[in-house]
Amino acid sequence: MFMDLSSIANNINYRYQQSSQIQIGGTVSGLDTASIIDKLMQIESLPLQRLNDKYVSYTNTQKAYRQVSDKIRELYNFTADFSLQSNLIPKSATSSSNILTATASAAATDGVYSVDVQSVATNSVLQTGKIGKSISSSDTIADISSRYVPANSTIKIRIGNEETTMDISTGDNIDDVMTALKNKFSELGADATLSFTDGKLSISSDKLFQISNVSGNFTFLFRLNDAYLRKDASNNYVLESSGDVGAYSSLKRLSDLGITGDQTLTINGTNVSLKETDSISTVISKINSSVKDINAVYDDKNGKIVLTSKATGANVIDVSSSDQGVLDKLGFSNQSFTLGNVAKATVLMNGYSQEITSNTNSVTFNGLTMNLNSTGFTTVTVSADKDKIVQNVKDFVNKWNEVTDFLYTKMTESKVTGKADSEMTEDEKIQGLLRNDSMLRRIFDKFRSFLTTKVDGKTLADLGITSGDVGRSFDNTMKGKITLNEDKLRSFIENNGADAVWAFFGKNDGTVKGLSVQIKEYSYNLTKFGGDIDKVAGTTGRLESEKRTLSKRMVSMLEYLQKREQMLWSKYSSLESALSKLSAQGNFMSQATSSNK
Repeated sequence: MFMDLSSIANNINYRYQQSSQIQIGGTVSGLDTASIIDKLMQIESLPLQRLNDKYVSYTNTQKAYRQVSDKIRELYNFTADFSLQSNLIPKSATSSSNILTATASAAATDGVYSVDVQSVATNSVLQTGKIGKSISSSDTIADISSRYVPANSTIKIRIGNEETTMDISTGDNIDDVMTALKNKFSELGADATLSFTDGKLSISSDKLFQISNVSGNFTFLFRLNDAYLRKDASNNYVLESSGDVGAYSSLKRLSDLGITGDQTLTINGTNVSLKETDSISTVISKINSSVKDINAVYDDKNGKIVLTSKATGANVIDVSSSDQGVLDKLGFSNQSFTLGNVAKATVLMNGYSQEITSNTNSVTFNGLTMNLNSTGFTTVTVSADKDKIVQNVKDFVNKWNEVTDFLYTKMTESKVTGKADSEMTEDEKIQGLLRNDSMLRRIFDKFRSFLTTKVDGKTLADLGITSGDVGRSFDNTMKGKITLNEDKLRSFIENNGADAVWAFFGKNDGTVKGLSVQIKEYSYNLTKFGGDIDKVAGTTGRLESEKRTLSKRMVSMLEYLQKREQMLWSKYSSLESALSKLSAQGNFMSQATSSNK
């Protein structure tokens, strides 16, 4: 085919219908009809090829501008963050003790803060009375039925290499059991002291001992099975019940407590629906899923429901029910309540004192945030992180050089030669298209003009940032490249303060705009939708408008060429038909002449 018209049509999103008719020429004339038509069409399609080349060039130029836009957008994103005071001049805050930890924003004044923490914020806590039975030492083993069904037991007591057993009946009272245990210890050569207080059995011995069940459930009844042996201050070995033996387990149902039917518990205005088949554990789950500002747990060791406000501070926890019996049996009738504290601290800085109160342990003072851990006196030192400031400015210099180097390269690079389009990468196809481009030159010159901008009478040179290689060449100045003298920047910070660095780069008070703010705004105007670059290379820009005009012309030419090719084939077909007829007539006359002889 003389030219890939389908490929050209694809460039302009036009559906080109390739002829499906098989054309065979020269059968009579002997002419290479296809080659003749191909040569004729090559000449006729040259204007279309020129239009297509121009269309592709516009498309690639758009891509080149988009590269420029993307690179400038990188600078915009960088300067947007760099301009923020908190990012450009970070400050550190160090406490002299673990009473508090502190962080400082850029607005915090450098110096030493004296902080007296009078109180820390705490949570309000409500505890119910014990849910269970009150067991005294005069009660029998059979009375300890809050968690297990008491059974006659045999226990084994081991001290050193000696051991003995002891039978315990459910009819025995606790005092008698303790006396018998003391005697058993004596038989094994140990001096033991036993007591039963607040529902807990305590065994103290001057010698290491072990107690285990041979049969029955004695250690479970007295909650010794999950207790740990420890040494006290007198060097005695002590084993004590892990919890109140009369406290109900969390598996107890409300019906076991004497609560029947459907009931409602109201906590801080939220209703919690209860059923008599609910266990204590289920009640806790219902409270936690229904009441958003309260956290509920069941203190299994003491048999108490504990409600804690999720937020610190002076928060009230109110519990009520229409059935007083529900409150009585769940222990809310004899509850204890501790109101949460608010955090309170006094801060002294440069002779100015301020008292701060807060419902949380995070308090602020003029840009200084303190997280309180405990009460007491401490000092907090706030200072600018000079190393980080220098690094931030260094990052600005590097990003600036990266962008301006890219722009300068695009403005001066030559097109790739010696390669066919099919052999080129996308970057190679657009290389050199913006060489000496007038708009790119204006953009570059504008960026380079920022290097001499004054902000409050100061320039980049005052901060140790210069353009070009001093005393060597003018090449870097031409390219808009800058260098940083870190020592000079540190000296500037020492003499003017860290805030002066932000004032130069990030200040934006309506009358004075910092250098980074100016660069950010200019970069945005270049790259935004409808901005300077978009007006040329965007979907509604000049290049796209030129491409639409070219598309219309190319469509007309494609349609013309298609019809022209069909017409040529039609003419050559007519020629072949005429020659075929002449040949037939010649053959007929030749035969007729031959038969008359």
